[in-house]
Amino acid sequence: MASTIAGWCGVNWLGTDMQVHSIAPLSAPTDGALCFANSAPLQTSASQVALISTAEAQNVASCLLATDRPRLTFAKALDAIQRNIGFQRPTVPPQIDPTAQVSPQAFVAPGVVIGARTIVLPFSYIGEGTIIGEDCIIKSGAVIGQDGFGFERDENNIPLRIVHLGNVIIGNNVEVGCVTTVCRGTLGNTIIEDSVKIDDHVHIAHNVVVGVGAMVIACAEVSGGVKIGAGAWVGPNSSIIQKVTIGENSLVGIAANVTKNVPDGVVVAGNPAKTLRSNN
Repeated sequence: MASTIAGWCGVNWLGTDMQVHSIAPLSAPTDGALCFANSAPLQTSASQVALISTAEAQNVASCLLATDRPRLTFAKALDAIQRNIGFQRPTVPPQIDPTAQVSPQAFVAPGVVIGARTIVLPFSYIGEGTIIGEDCIIKSGAVIGQDGFGFERDENNIPLRIVHLGNVIIGNNVEVGCVTTVCRGTLGNTIIEDSVKIDDHVHIAHNVVVGVGAMVIACAEVSGGVKIGAGAWVGPNSSIIQKVTIGENSLVGIAANVTKNVPDGVVVAGNPAKTLRSNN
């Protein structure tokens, strides 16, 4: 019950108590879901939602777990649910197409799906629930589908890990380089769309979306929630701050430090990155 979760987290609940069946992002709520928002949202599309947010959201959700630190309370709620009840994890064996070539020295977790003609090279790790499409290449040492770096500091300034429940979804004709990490999403999924090429030593954080045909080059760091548009090129050693959007067919220069959204079809470079010209 939502009231039980509120008790575990040490916060008050308002509204109608309800059973919680799942955890969902507020952008895609379902009835019986526990969601959170750092500020009061205007509306939700589900009729029965338990919301962790500030008291101003009282009229938005069926049941409100009122708190002045929603993200910390949400982290505590997930931790408490995991300790007291547990989350359902995949248990079915991996589904690997007969034409795929998966090295016996690769680790493939339960619930993984690997499509036709995909190649998974030695010493790569494919985490539970990951979906990889057709004609992909996963190079040696790649780590796909482990938890991202998600923490919130508690009242004693100690980082509390945020439980990750999302997956990684990789489209067709994608290449993931050696010693590259693609983290699973927190609530939603990390998505690598068709024909994306990711070089060696790249970090793709949780909930990132990389658009069709984009390229991310060696040692680039892409923080959580970033959206990279179709056809974009992210240069070596560049760093992109969380939740920034890189426009379609844009180019991020070598070692650029991107702290703001990048429009479609431009070249940005520098620290902080600035627009230099159109990307013809």
